[in-house]
Amino acid sequence: MAKKKKKMIKLNQSIRHFFGDEGFDEGIERLPSEVLIALAHTLGIFNGTTDKATLIKTFRRIWSEGETDNREMIVAFFKNEGKIYPNPKPKEKPHEREEKIDELLEAFEITPDERRALHAAFIDIRTRKITAEKIAGKLEHIRYTHKREALEKALEGKFNFDDTLEYYAPITYHVEGESFSKIHVLKTPPLNEKRLHEETLEVLVPEITELKSELTRQKQEQINLFLSSLNFRSHRYLTQEQIITALKSAPPSVQTYGMLNGDILRDVLSRHFHTELASSTNDDLIIEIDKELNLPHRHEPFEYSLSLHLDAAELSRQIWNEEELSVSAMIEEQSLHVERGFLSELEHLVNECRERSKLLEMDEESLYAIVYELLLPYLTLTPHISSKTTRKVLFAFDQRNANELLKRQRQALLARTVRDFKNLFPLARSLRRRLIFHTGPTNSGKTYTAFQQLKKAGTGYYLAPLRLLALEGYESLRDDGVSASLITGEEQLLDEDATHISSTIEMLSFETEVDCCVIDEVQMIDDRDRGWAWANAIIGAPAKTVIMTGSPNAREAVIALAEYLGEPLEIIEFERKNPLELLNSATPITAIEPKTAVIAFTRSNALRLKQQLSKTYRTSVIYGNLSPEVRREEARRFREGETDILVATDAISMGLNLPIKTLLFSKADKFDGQNQRNLTATEVRQISGRAGRYGLSEKGYVGALTADVLKTISSLFTKEIEPITLPFNVMANFDHIMLVSNILEERSLSAIVDFFVQNMKFEGPFRAANLESMQEASAIVDRYDLDMRTKYTLATAPLSTSSPLVMAAFERYVRALEQKKPIAYIPPRALGNYALSMEELQEAEDRIKEISLYLWLSYRMGEYFVDAEKARMFRGELNRFIENSLQQSHFVPRCKTCGKPLAPNAEFAICQSCFNNLNRAKAQQTRPAGAEKRYTSKRR
Repeated sequence: MAKKKKKMIKLNQSIRHFFGDEGFDEGIERLPSEVLIALAHTLGIFNGTTDKATLIKTFRRIWSEGETDNREMIVAFFKNEGKIYPNPKPKEKPHEREEKIDELLEAFEITPDERRALHAAFIDIRTRKITAEKIAGKLEHIRYTHKREALEKALEGKFNFDDTLEYYAPITYHVEGESFSKIHVLKTPPLNEKRLHEETLEVLVPEITELKSELTRQKQEQINLFLSSLNFRSHRYLTQEQIITALKSAPPSVQTYGMLNGDILRDVLSRHFHTELASSTNDDLIIEIDKELNLPHRHEPFEYSLSLHLDAAELSRQIWNEEELSVSAMIEEQSLHVERGFLSELEHLVNECRERSKLLEMDEESLYAIVYELLLPYLTLTPHISSKTTRKVLFAFDQRNANELLKRQRQALLARTVRDFKNLFPLARSLRRRLIFHTGPTNSGKTYTAFQQLKKAGTGYYLAPLRLLALEGYESLRDDGVSASLITGEEQLLDEDATHISSTIEMLSFETEVDCCVIDEVQMIDDRDRGWAWANAIIGAPAKTVIMTGSPNAREAVIALAEYLGEPLEIIEFERKNPLELLNSATPITAIEPKTAVIAFTRSNALRLKQQLSKTYRTSVIYGNLSPEVRREEARRFREGETDILVATDAISMGLNLPIKTLLFSKADKFDGQNQRNLTATEVRQISGRAGRYGLSEKGYVGALTADVLKTISSLFTKEIEPITLPFNVMANFDHIMLVSNILEERSLSAIVDFFVQNMKFEGPFRAANLESMQEASAIVDRYDLDMRTKYTLATAPLSTSSPLVMAAFERYVRALEQKKPIAYIPPRALGNYALSMEELQEAEDRIKEISLYLWLSYRMGEYFVDAEKARMFRGELNRFIENSLQQSHFVPRCKTCGKPLAPNAEFAICQSCFNNLNRAKAQQTRPAGAEKRYTSKRR
């Protein structure tokens, strides 16, 4: 501030140089019109007027505003011009002014002090403006001022502008047996101005002194009365100590009572209103109250701080007099005023935004959400939308609108580009493909026949639904002398001379042309999570002959796809090679024969059944959470007769060749990832078809462990299978993702996947896939600085989002990839011989999934995932650990609460004792007072 003032003084001195030592306002009048016009052009303010008076007025205003930049430009103009505009009037000579003053003073009878004062008063006045009348008026003022000063000194007071005398009066206080004096500021009524001028000091001083004494006496009586009325011992707001302290420490005042200090006011406010004093001055108190305001179309309230200004004197008066304090009413009144004003400002802003976004046709919820997103960062804790904030929000809103309109145009372009989904697979479209569909029930030879044709082809692809089946296909090809490679997500056995590839369906390469491609279990196109892989494969497999195998309910779906593709389709129907017979009665668990498979639908039920059956039978177990290696080993043990009974989930329904004579259902319902529901006819047929393998038994038998389950299974077994419904799920590959990214100029993979799922409309029987796991993974990788290919690779990895262990490992991998650091495999702690608890087995299964994820990524980013061999070694150890655990007859599920073993037929995760304790606790919480302490509880 001081620096700016110094600069302004320098500029004022500079301009006086060009105006003959006169200021800007005087000097500007002497400039010719052409100079004024040139100056206006220089400052950029010329508006076409050439009127000299208008120009002078404009320049005076600009100079008086005191803007440093403008003044610098004006001074620079005159420096460049190099001219001086001197004052045409001759300067007065100082001695002429002094001579005139002395000449006029000769007519007055004055003292030397009065002469000096008058001389000083007129020395800077122009000579022609000095007159005898002005000197006489000034002399009278000087003499009256001296008289007032003499009166103030004699009366020990001070005259105010209204001729009242203000003085200090000593007042005595008698408080609780203690006496002390305080100074009070007293004022007389306004005194007669004429008498003050005309009367002498000898007359005025005694009169005013007597008036002072009377006023002091009256004040003493007021104080005595005030003190006698004070409730020292039970004051509404003040303690006795605070009263005495306030009386002693109050500064001189005209009030009977003194203003309370900040500490006492703070204490009263905190005790009676639970409100702290934010700050205080001599006259004002400021309190800040945290408030909440519910805003339209917003779930969370807006939190703001209300600053309330209180009059310290008025608040002190209310406290001294024990009146009802007005703070609460003021808080409500001011908060209501502030909130109404804010909501009005908000409504005005929203209306303006609504008007500017008509083309986008936004609903109210979306409109308000955008306004809040742009507005709230500017508000902090202040409920006020200034004009500056409004301009900023509207500017950002306009930019957002423009971007949204551009984005919608790009989305329309994208939709036109990829709407016909089949065109996203150019190599497949360039081939004259022939489609063949082998359809029939299980054990009908449809996959075997397809394999025979695949082996005869010069080059070929086998696409399996499971890694285990891909491995079986690979071994079958090699056993028949066909050079083959195995490609799954986490394992690649590559042969440079291979003519055939056996892989899981998600690993299909759409850029490798072959003669024949076999797509197994094509009814999986209806799967909620993985169906997109079958749809993509049927549409985009780059093979001259595409052979699909699947159950009859896929027939209509395959026909619809062939018609969409415009490719010829041959349907070959197969009959089951040996019959299936439905058992008439339930099979008790104690009467199960060897070569029987018992079907459960959850991991926990499978383990409970194994525990129960292991007391009588040698038992294998297969469920989806097991690694392929363990599943294969358990299947081998059953196939080769090392075990008599197989307990399995519906994971065996896809193509596992097992010597099952009888298949028994333990339940007729399952959890499908979203809901607990009854089995469908298709599922019952598919699972039942695993019984009675051709060449191993003449007939297969299907039944259930209980009568109620058998009744449900029987009705579904004979029910006509419903065809797969349209549309099909489809999913874009990386090239499609990049197409969306480039057209939308979007770098967030999560946003691209969301757009693909929610907005893409296709010609043909398709819809964007519902890929929750990929969307969840995309949201994670978007938090890191990675290129789009790396993000896509990570998002399509086999990620078990329900496993905290796998998700923690995934996050570690992504962080390391962002830093471009090598990623080591961290092995588990030392393993025992087998799991001692369900949790320990679950952890081992999750460790296998973690290894699968690591190996899957190592095949795609081997330069970072450097411990693939180490991971494979520990996978072998973990598989052995799990296999040993499954073979332990004493390995049982335990209560999640107390850890005790659960009963073999237990349906719940806690034991009966813990269940009863839980019910007792609930009953005690809900039982009304006085009720009898008797209750019963039954588990449903």
